[in-house]
Parts: sequence; C-alpha cells; structure tokens
Amino acid sequence: MLLLKAQKLIKTFGARTLFTIDRLEVHDHDRIGLVGANGAGKSTLLGILYGEEPYDEGLIERRCPIALIRQSGEPEGESGRRMQKELALMDSPRMSGGERTRAAIAAAFSQEAPLLFADEPTTNLDLDGISVLREKLENYSGAILLISHDRALLDSLCTSIWEIADGGLRVFPGNYTDWTVQKQRERDFAQFEYERYRSEKTRLQAEAAVLREQARTMRKAPKRMGNSEARLHKGSRTVPQGQVAHRAAVLLSRAGHLEEKERPSDPPEIRMALGAASPVTSKNAARIEGLTIRYGKRTVLDDVSFSITTGKRTVMFGPNGAGKTTAIEYLLHNRDRAQFAQGIKAGYFAQDHTVLDLQKTVLENVRETSSLPEHEVRTILANLMIAKDDVYKPAGVLSGGERAKVSFARLLASDCNLLVLDEPTNHIDLFTAEALEKLLVCWQGTMLLITHDQRLIEKLAERLLFVQDGKIETFEGGWDAWQAEQTRRAAPRDDMSDLREQLRRLGELY
Repeated sequence: MLLLKAQKLIKTFGARTLFTIDRLEVHDHDRIGLVGANGAGKSTLLGILYGEEPYDEGLIERRCPIALIRQSGEPEGESGRRMQKELALMDSPRMSGGERTRAAIAAAFSQEAPLLFADEPTTNLDLDGISVLREKLENYSGAILLISHDRALLDSLCTSIWEIADGGLRVFPGNYTDWTVQKQRERDFAQFEYERYRSEKTRLQAEAAVLREQARTMRKAPKRMGNSEARLHKGSRTVPQGQVAHRAAVLLSRAGHLEEKERPSDPPEIRMALGAASPVTSKNAARIEGLTIRYGKRTVLDDVSFSITTGKRTVMFGPNGAGKTTAIEYLLHNRDRAQFAQGIKAGYFAQDHTVLDLQKTVLENVRETSSLPEHEVRTILANLMIAKDDVYKPAGVLSGGERAKVSFARLLASDCNLLVLDEPTNHIDLFTAEALEKLLVCWQGTMLLITHDQRLIEKLAERLLFVQDGKIETFEGGWDAWQAEQTRRAAPRDDMSDLREQLRRLGELY
C-alpha cells in the first residue's frame, strides 16, 4: 500500500539548488535509510515530506498520519506512559540530551502511526537506550524512514537506502553494507571505463600521429635526387601518401567520436589534524573533589570526586540523566573548585554546540578562539568540506552535522592540550565519524570523552569513569577489561571463595 509519494520536488536556498527529486515513494512496511553528506539536505527532505518545511516546486501526496522523531530531541505531542516507562524516561525539571531524545522517541512511538520518520534517533542515547530503540524499530508495525550515523542500526533495520548526493536522490536495494558495496562497485567500474576510454583515445591519437609523420616524410624527395627524378618520385607517392593521410584522419575522427567518460569523483575525504600537545608534567591534568549537584529534590551527583590523568584517554559513560555533561561542565566552568595542572589548555566540544555563537559566521566562530591567520583557518574548514562562501554563513543556518564540523574546527585551530568531548559523533556523517576516530586514536594529548558509541569506547578508552546513581566509579583499564570485571562481579560466589578473598587481602596488607 502506498503511504507517501512525491514528484518533481525542488528545494533551493537562495541561488543554490539543494536537490531536485523526480520521484519517490514510501510503501507499507518499507524500511528506508536516508544517507548523504552533512549539508546534502537529509533533514530538510524529511521536514518537507513531513509537512513542516517549505519547498519551491513539486507535488507531495500523504496518504496516512506520520510520526516524527526530531533530530533536536524535541518530542512531537504527548509521550505515552507505557513507552516512557520502557525507555526509562526520568521525570526531571532539567532533562539531559539523552532524556530529551527518549521523550521524543516515546512521543513518536505512542502515536502508532503507519509511517515513522526518525532523524538521528540514537543521538545522546546510552547503550541500553540504543538497544531498546533498535528492538522497538525492528518490531514497528508501520513503515520507517530513518536518518542515522549508526552503521549497525542501518544494517540491521533497513531494506533499502536512499542516497542524497549531487543534488539528486538515488534508491538502492538492501541495507547500509549493501549500499557501500554497490557504491564501491560503481566507482571501480567507472574508473575502469575511464581508464579504458583514456587508453583507447591515447592509442588512436598516437597511431594517427605516426601516420601523419609518415605522410609528411613521403612528400619529401631524397636530397641527392635531381629535379626530374624528384618529379617522378612525387607522382609515384601521391596515392599512397593520400591513403596514409586519410587513415590518420580516420583514426583522429574515431578518437574524437569515442563516448567520453568522465573521471569518477572520489568519495568525500574529511581531513583532521591536531598539533602536538604541549607537555604537562603533573600526574593529573584536572581533578575535582566533593562535588554535589542537585536540581530541586533530585540529587544528580552526590559528593563525587574524579580526575583526568595526564596523557591518557579517559572515557566517561553511564545512563542518560546520570550527570555526565553536568560533571564536565562544572569541571570546566568552576575553576575555583576544580584543580587544573599548570599549562593545561582545555578545548571543549559541547554536545549541543553551545560554544557556537549562532549569529556569527562560521569563520568568526573559529577565529575567535584561534591565533592562526585566516588562510590557515580556511584550510582547516576546507578539509572539513566547509569551503569558499560557506565560511560566511551564520552558524544558525547550518545543519546539526555542519555545526559539529565548525565545533571541530575550533578545536583543530586551537593550541589545546586537553580535549573534552561530549558526544562528538552526534549528527555527523559517516565520513566525518571515520576521520574523527582516526584523529583521536593517533593524538598523544590528554582526553576526556563522553560517548555512547561502543565502537569508539573500544578503540579509545584507556581508563573509564562510570556515572550512575549519583556516584562516579573510576576504572583503570579499557572496555574489554571493564566488561570482564562486570562479569566477575556478577558471578555467584560461595562463602569459601569470599573467605579466601578476605585472607588474600589481609596478606597484601601485611
């Protein structure tokens, strides 16, 4: 059953045509993943199809109600109580980013609409929340149109992929991995066709050049030949010479009439580079002790202490609403309570990009925290695919992914030696996520990272801060070691093993 149809859809921003889509359809039980680079128009297209975003030309036919999970995490309508309970939505006057996302998810699912639009629904969700969301999406009775940077979710859920690129929309059967395989095949074939075209054209032109030179030399009589002999020579060579010249002309004509093949464009390449971190001699780059934070009757953090070890990658994680963002913002903005080592320069990536002034241009936002000359700042932005006149756009008109890139550019243009990153993979496209991962793995400075991206935790964590129930637990080790420790703690223990453990600890004391 057809649920939604659009024809001849055109969307422009000023003089720029964002996309032109000839036709698209959504049918009952479709599972569609919408992919494309930041700024290609994914969220804009979703907003147009939903009915809240204007467009220039086209016809849209909606044949059913549509529920929407917004990228910003703002719920549409009232949340269903049952869904709130399943998603563990907390009743708090100050909701975290993850809690806002949970509220939006609960509101959308409670509508039980035949068609669900989900724009980055895993944004800010903790690992349990992502697991519950995946299960709810997989069991959803209606059709789904999904925007996500979560490759695992796109693989497990989607049966087709819509790609926005080069101002148009293409439909691919299969999931995200199928799409990447097909795109690589297309690039490989296009490269093969281009190289074959160039090789054949070069061959024909080279053969024609040989024949033209042969025809030219046939016109000349040998130097020692007399005039009468030269006239005889010229007459005898006229026909072969004309034939050779004709053959050369035919070859050149064939070269000119070959079907031209353009060189295939390379996939977007995001380049990120941080300068060498200035050395810090203290054991701890930063530390805070005895921190208690309450909102009304709710105690978020209760007399907690934690530190950031110099030269190590510390990952902070825990349930939504546990107080992770609250803890690091207090650390950064209350220097009277926090202790920072001498020489520490912190660079902060905020999950909702509050470090950006939305009235200022991209260039102004990056330069206000950098001592680099303008041409170097523009190079950093160009490496993030923000180039030319785009640097003069106000930050307020950018997509979530583009704002993330500007926030990254502020860090890359600074001389920080302590990176504090709060959910840096939110909203960014897959190309940027891969570049960020490479950057963070290679960087030798000090880092505090809040993330629910398990792949990133596994790659980066050298020590962990687990935030839950108002407490922060420090674990000196990576993700695998943490998981092993949790398994050990959960294993049933008999009285004798407890006694042996107590005796072992007593032996260590004495």
